[in-house]
Amino acid sequence: MIVLDIATVLFLYQSSLLVGAAVFLFARLRDVPASGFGTLAAAFSLVGFGGVLAGFGEHAMLPKPVWTLGSLMLGVVGHGLLALGIERLRSGRLPRAWHLLAVYPLAVWIVAWVTGFHLDNQLRAAVFHLNAALCLLLAARIVTRLRRVEQLPSCRPLAAVLALSGVSFLLGAAAILFVADFVSWLAWEFFIQILGNFAVSILIYSVATDRAERKLSLMAELDSLTGIGNRRWLERMMPGHLRPGDTVFCIDLDHFKRINDRFGHAAGDTVLVAVAATLRNLKRPDDVLARMGGEEFLLFLPELRTSDALPVAERIREAIQAIPFQHQGSALGVTASIGVAQVARPGETWPDLVHAADMALYEAKRDGRNRVAHASRVPQDLVPA
Repeated sequence: MIVLDIATVLFLYQSSLLVGAAVFLFARLRDVPASGFGTLAAAFSLVGFGGVLAGFGEHAMLPKPVWTLGSLMLGVVGHGLLALGIERLRSGRLPRAWHLLAVYPLAVWIVAWVTGFHLDNQLRAAVFHLNAALCLLLAARIVTRLRRVEQLPSCRPLAAVLALSGVSFLLGAAAILFVADFVSWLAWEFFIQILGNFAVSILIYSVATDRAERKLSLMAELDSLTGIGNRRWLERMMPGHLRPGDTVFCIDLDHFKRINDRFGHAAGDTVLVAVAATLRNLKRPDDVLARMGGEEFLLFLPELRTSDALPVAERIREAIQAIPFQHQGSALGVTASIGVAQVARPGETWPDLVHAADMALYEAKRDGRNRVAHASRVPQDLVPA
């Protein structure tokens, strides 16, 4: 059996983190078209410097309370920043709960300060491993969500590597807590982490370049007037398998032909552009918005809670009605009808879901327009006009 020297492996682990930080910093300085590279560079740097600090401490170059608590906190914050950087890569912005990144490490620091658990090598290492496992598995989940929406080639291997690294840290924590001679286990675990760090750096960079290349190819699939996707783009963006909670809104502007006939097609185009901008601002990062043609839009909302479907649709309807349209001093009253359909069980198909939303839209039109209708209210023998 091959025996790995733990000191050498840890040195290489720290080196792999610092190399990864350099890759992300290089990407950020080169203005690679993706958010999160600065956060990811900070994440890898903090974890790497935490390992360096621990190395100095192990050689008695620093007081034990300083290096034990310092290395632990750098690891906790660094791995938290890793998950945050992946989320920024996915959505381009900070998540709503980003402030937990400050609260959670502070709680760990207070517990360590009060109990002194960080002075126990076994407990400190277990906490470090469990935190790393949690953050890496969360990052893998975020990449999986990105793959569902954008279907980039690098997403699947990136999610797999992040998940494998998380499981490796989880097994390392178990070895620390339940195996008497766990050092040899840790040597193999950190060897896996070294490979994972290099793979994560390469694959995250690949995700950004895949996204840039895809944006170029999508230019032909964007609606030239509103700047959102067209029908062809929508078909390519849809996930292969629908899940319970996946929701479709069919949104159609009421009496749009009257606007074109009375005020001209230029005014109608202005209305379409403004409505598209409103929908784009209201949707979540994972939602898919497309213009289906004419005055009809489609919004796909993956994994939307059932209780949120109608309230979200109502907010969209109210937002469209509230757009302050003016044409030569005359107010244009623009409203929309919305049909809502939601996947209730696995196995439902995309055409069936869109058809159900179309039927609901038909009912909203029939009941007076400027309203929301749910597919469950539509008789099965009713067909759209």
